[in-house]
Amino acid sequence: MSDDDAIQDADPAVAAQDPNDFEDEPASKLRQAVVIVHGMGEQRPMETLRGFVETVWNEDIDLTQPKRGKRKRDPETGEELSLNKSWIRPDTRTTSHELRLITTPTDIKGRMTDFYELYWSDVTQGTTLQRLRAWFVGLVWRRWSQVPRDVKALFVVFWLGLALFALPAAIAAGLKALDCDAFLGLSAGIWAGIAAVMAALLSGLILPYLGDVAIYVQAFPGTIAKRAEARERGMSLMRGLMNDPRYDRVVLVSHSLGTILAYDLMQLLWNEFSPSPANPRQDKAAIDALKAVGKMALPLDSKKRSAETSSWDDAKRSEFRQLQWQAYEALRSAPAGMRPWKISDFVTFGSPLTHAEFLMTRDADAFGRGVEERLFATCPPVSEYEKPIILYPQRGKRQYPHHAAVFAATRWTNVFDLGNLVFTGDPISGSMAENFGPGVENIQVKMQSWARIFTHTKYWSSTVEGAEVLPNSAKGRSHLQVMRDAVDLRRRLEP
Repeated sequence: MSDDDAIQDADPAVAAQDPNDFEDEPASKLRQAVVIVHGMGEQRPMETLRGFVETVWNEDIDLTQPKRGKRKRDPETGEELSLNKSWIRPDTRTTSHELRLITTPTDIKGRMTDFYELYWSDVTQGTTLQRLRAWFVGLVWRRWSQVPRDVKALFVVFWLGLALFALPAAIAAGLKALDCDAFLGLSAGIWAGIAAVMAALLSGLILPYLGDVAIYVQAFPGTIAKRAEARERGMSLMRGLMNDPRYDRVVLVSHSLGTILAYDLMQLLWNEFSPSPANPRQDKAAIDALKAVGKMALPLDSKKRSAETSSWDDAKRSEFRQLQWQAYEALRSAPAGMRPWKISDFVTFGSPLTHAEFLMTRDADAFGRGVEERLFATCPPVSEYEKPIILYPQRGKRQYPHHAAVFAATRWTNVFDLGNLVFTGDPISGSMAENFGPGVENIQVKMQSWARIFTHTKYWSSTVEGAEVLPNSAKGRSHLQVMRDAVDLRRRLEP
């Protein structure tokens, strides 16, 4: 498809605009950037981005029109406008002519938003069956005690399915041993049919989807180069946005396997853009804001950290998130020669990070050691000392946050839909509190999609009904409003 075809193929609400309309754009005009990281599978460029923008921007007219009073009307038809405009324009940051950014007019606060897609599906193409088998064997060949409680049911289903597929081979072997020639042909036919179905599943479903997981989730000699390529593509895009003076805020949104890539990027970016010996900013507002967040840091010890997590309630989480926003506000502008931190929010949908101790390490103990060693960043960050604090002094009494403190200045919102194995809901997703701390705002939704069969891809779909699950069984927000509030284009904490 040519570049012109890509524009003309846009949805009506995302129509092309004369490029001259963007020339001489005032540098002072407020802008924010939203980056969407797609999940596993053979995604088409901009497929995820356009569906996401349609829901979070085009269909949310409250962003551009007052809730009270008369809505804006079409000057030709006189009808109330029901969709916000947006335009597709060339994206020079990704170095790919297959990708475009989607930009918006000013919202009700006079702010514009640019939407980008971190596309990485092409990086994981070509997964071999040997690589997939090696990863899968390592995943399922574990002691029962190493399998997390919320994964045990899937484990049982897997081994039952394996036994079911092995049954025809066992029958054929038994018939052959008994010299039952009359049934051997039938048995061989059944086995050949099952083999054909399995081959189709491998080539059409398992390799394109689980192959991505096998390549990215854990580091093996055969996956290092592709993991590095995916990360560097993300780092290049995010560096450009962080260094662009037109943007004062960046939101990193991710889905499915893309949440693991996005989580890795968050830690790598913090290492470059946070106050550090390589970025020695000591402005008082930034240090004071980080000190305030540090007072709510988690204990380094796993058992104490688990007890602290259990003690948090919604009020304490809300207080912590306000401190995170204040730290972001203090860090988003930097003194001359210093680098700012602009990522205010990290949003995950249908994230397998809920099973991080199972997918990314051997078991919960290994994951706990990774937290203690600063390999995995938590929310809130773990404390540097016995006293809750995330800053440690350098020579000359300079103070810097430790390298796993990224969620000191970035809120984390996780949206998930619990279900029953693969038959209802989203078995891939779940809460982040146990692994990553009580500062993550976990929001459970329940989506109705054809008997709720595998809702993993429906988090911003307007073709299904869905609502937030509240503990008192009261009716919560729609799943679309949950998504919009998580991305928070309105910046509810900012006057």
